[in-house]
Amino acid sequence: MSNAGRPMKFSEPAEIQNAWEEFKVKCDNNIKYEVSAGKVLQVPAPRIYTLGSFQVYIGISRESWGDYKTYPEFSDTINAIEAEVLARKADALVNAEGSTQGLKFDLMANYGWQEKQAIEQKVELTSVEVKVMPAIDGALISTSEKEVDI
Repeated sequence: MSNAGRPMKFSEPAEIQNAWEEFKVKCDNNIKYEVSAGKVLQVPAPRIYTLGSFQVYIGISRESWGDYKTYPEFSDTINAIEAEVLARKADALVNAEGSTQGLKFDLMANYGWQEKQAIEQKVELTSVEVKVMPAIDGALISTSEKEVDI
């Protein structure tokens, strides 16, 4: 690691990994409050993991996150977290958690996902015209296999 620039907030990958595990618990155990029959209720409302929210949670910018990714000792940890975020978003989309449109937008905008559309075409041919032309002006066209030189 280079000592140039501002000092790194994390000196070991385990520090980021531990913060990630804490963040997931916080997301998984998120509670929202609702009023029902005049009573305030605590309702479980798990949050979908996002890199942006995690970066805010640990107090680093997106640019710093990218910097950590370039350090060999941090790259496996960073890549694993990014893979887990993507997997969690895909699971949420498939399992109808959160906003379907929001998840689709995020996956398309940030991960290059695309919607596939099936296009069905029906083509009916009524006739085919075949015209055989000599390759060279005035050249004879073979009329049988015996006349063809290989």
